[in-house]
Amino acid sequence: MNGYARKRDVLQVFYPALHGSHAPAMDLSDGLPPRDHPDSPARVDLVLEGFARSGPVEVTRVHDLAEEDVRSLHDADYVDFLLEASGALAPGEELLPVSFGKNLSRAPWRLRPGMFAREVGTPILAGTPDAALNSAAAAAAAARWSSREGHSALALCRPPGHHAGRRRYGGYSYFNNATLAARILASSGRTAILDIDYHLGEGSAELAVPEIPYFSLHADPWANYPYLEAGRTFPENSCTLATVQAGAGVGTYMALLESLGQGIRDLAPAFLVVSLGFDTFRGDDIQDEPIAIETDDFARIGAAVARLPGAKLLVLEGGYDRASLVACAENFARGFIG
Repeated sequence: MNGYARKRDVLQVFYPALHGSHAPAMDLSDGLPPRDHPDSPARVDLVLEGFARSGPVEVTRVHDLAEEDVRSLHDADYVDFLLEASGALAPGEELLPVSFGKNLSRAPWRLRPGMFAREVGTPILAGTPDAALNSAAAAAAAARWSSREGHSALALCRPPGHHAGRRRYGGYSYFNNATLAARILASSGRTAILDIDYHLGEGSAELAVPEIPYFSLHADPWANYPYLEAGRTFPENSCTLATVQAGAGVGTYMALLESLGQGIRDLAPAFLVVSLGFDTFRGDDIQDEPIAIETDDFARIGAAVARLPGAKLLVLEGGYDRASLVACAENFARGFIG
């Protein structure tokens, strides 16, 4: 079913009420000096404002923590490590990996991030575990609503999730919201994931299975985050990946999206989880290789997504240029409705 819940022409929005407890101050991804962290709590309300400008919304504030759902997706020792942060960190303290290794389980707790992360741009704060569990809960609540009603919905997940693997965090992601939602929806009908964030969601690709295939349109993941190691591949029977070359404009982007969409049409899923990133906007400085997508172009992208089969569950991922987020979200929503 395209667009919103047609019976009332209202978009159901699921808002993680605790996301503000994760408010990292600094991002060391580009080295010293650190920059202000792009994953600001303000992102959620800006995207919500954009959708609300396009038509009526009904907002459900989610307060739950999706620990049981998260444990069904991620390894127990990884989840346990993250949850321990609530009691181990002081207010305002930001934990980063300082040593990397496959098994640091005998090392002091503060050295263990290096077992589960390969970069220093995704700090853990005392409030991060609850925010990440609450973000996952918003995705789960939206999936259960969409499964029951058969209509499209929006989960304003923050922290985002598509970079989180079975036992790995990074790319501002801790738990994989989109995959969690897709597995819930799959109990009610054929489900697929479409990722249109600027970055490849390597966590979603890792977690993909043939029964819930993953389709992604993204910048070159060897030259841009997640900076994959040479030779890294993903199962072809679970993942269909398309790369947007540096400098591409909306015409090239839409042609690639159309090609990727054909695979989704061939599947004819009952539900389509859309990892929705607004960091494809040309002014978003998260991009290493800029692409030329303007705010108005998101209307075309939204319309293309709406034409794909299945009820859509939109799951927020990236989008860090706060000056453009309202316009990007509004245009996407107008295209998605129309």
